[in-house]
Amino acid sequence: MTYQCGPVLRESQKQVLYGTILGGSSIIHPDRGKNCYLAMRDHDNLWLSYKIEMLKDFFKLDQNTIKKDKNTYRCYSVAYPVFNQAYEAFYKDGVKVVTREILEILTDEAWMVWFVDAGRKSKRKAYLRTHKFGEEGTQIIADYFNSLDCACDVHQCRGRYEIVFSNKGAYELLKYVAPRLPNFMIEKYD
Repeated sequence: MTYQCGPVLRESQKQVLYGTILGGSSIIHPDRGKNCYLAMRDHDNLWLSYKIEMLKDFFKLDQNTIKKDKNTYRCYSVAYPVFNQAYEAFYKDGVKVVTREILEILTDEAWMVWFVDAGRKSKRKAYLRTHKFGEEGTQIIADYFNSLDCACDVHQCRGRYEIVFSNKGAYELLKYVAPRLPNFMIEKYD
């Protein structure tokens, strides 16, 4: 008999977790302690609250779940074994990486979370900040989206990498992202 310590990550929660890690949140591997934990931050308290609600099995929910630090809201999950698995998937030698294998298991839910966390939309184009993955990781992400007919190119702006989706690529991406947006976010992406 196998014993699972802590809650089990449901598939929908896995998509939110993966999207938020790709979007800039971190899995922290503590110096002491055997389990990792999720650290999230955002300027939008409502968006951060939404993600906590989606991952509520992994947070101690009380009035101190979200803390404000200047203009940024921060929260930290409870340390559970499930985050050790996420750490192994997204980190190599303590550095965040992205692989094609991870990208291949993403659904539109993960895309939506990733885009809200690290993307933006102009009148006709969409952009996705990918600087945390460097040139190599950004190219892996661009190849992935291009293979799905979400035409995009790698750009460097002020020394930081980002994906720029063409008009058609942005349309294709947002066709999957927009229906998954929570109601309070819809106006921002219209």
